[in-house]
Amino acid sequence: MTTDVACYGELLWDFFEGEKGVYSRQLGGASANVAVALARLGIATSAAGGVGDDKLGDALKAQLGEHGVETDHVIKVKGGKTGITFVTRDAQGEPSFVPYRNATADLTLPEEKVAPAMAKAKLLVIGSTALLPSLRAATEKLLAAAEKAKAAIVVDLNARAHLWADADALRDACKELVAKAVLVKASEKDLGAIAGKRGMSWLDEHAKQATWVLTRGENGAAAVGAHGQATAPTKRVRCIDATGAGDAFLGGVLAVLVRAGKIGGAEWKDPKLWARAMETGHQVAAKVVAQIGATTGLASIDDIKAKVGSSKKG
Repeated sequence: MTTDVACYGELLWDFFEGEKGVYSRQLGGASANVAVALARLGIATSAAGGVGDDKLGDALKAQLGEHGVETDHVIKVKGGKTGITFVTRDAQGEPSFVPYRNATADLTLPEEKVAPAMAKAKLLVIGSTALLPSLRAATEKLLAAAEKAKAAIVVDLNARAHLWADADALRDACKELVAKAVLVKASEKDLGAIAGKRGMSWLDEHAKQATWVLTRGENGAAAVGAHGQATAPTKRVRCIDATGAGDAFLGGVLAVLVRAGKIGGAEWKDPKLWARAMETGHQVAAKVVAQIGATTGLASIDDIKAKVGSSKKG
């Protein structure tokens, strides 16, 4: 089976605080979340990266598989531990995170564990954490394989400032990645962490060749590229938990783009395609924020899947 999208990098567990201090475990990490969204929308998707040589790693890989994600390149790192993050939410459903990711398997995947087959996809989705010093060698090998396989690069900036030595290191890594991208997805928070108030001019300087998909919370989303600019309003729903909303949105966008035809081809110059892709992204995100956990709401998106499938070309 040909893989449409490979999602590389963050594979971990989120632990959500419940009543009386009892925590529940949910699949987490941007790469895992995007992969699940795509698989649930009927897109052939693989996850790639490291999990711990532990029961948490076994369970994470198994759950990805249950969602329909191909897991041949989810690597158990010998002696490694699976990353975890504790999550609390305010009254509006906005999450706060306490991560435990020091030297976890997803951030320390050995270079020798990276196989060229990991990059055999139409699209390779990658985030800025992939160029942390502990993961850089593995990521550079994967990017080289992707270039050889002619896989298009999608960069989800996901600026995790707390993981970096300083802002300059984060900025340099993001600059290096977006230079390779056909599509860059960024939130206002991401751009602020990377470039302050000059976020748009930073993209124009370093990712001029890419289409930008920009999320602005309640102010909707915009796609800027060869098609000009397209916008899509946010779908208004009651938010129980906003964890993973941006990942779900990206999964919806990519599902529509994959179904549309050749990546970066003439179809991408149609602003209606981008509007439809972002509208789908908002619909998927709305399902996610209605429940606790970044992927829980993705169990009930068959209605969106049918619409995505009906837009397939040919």
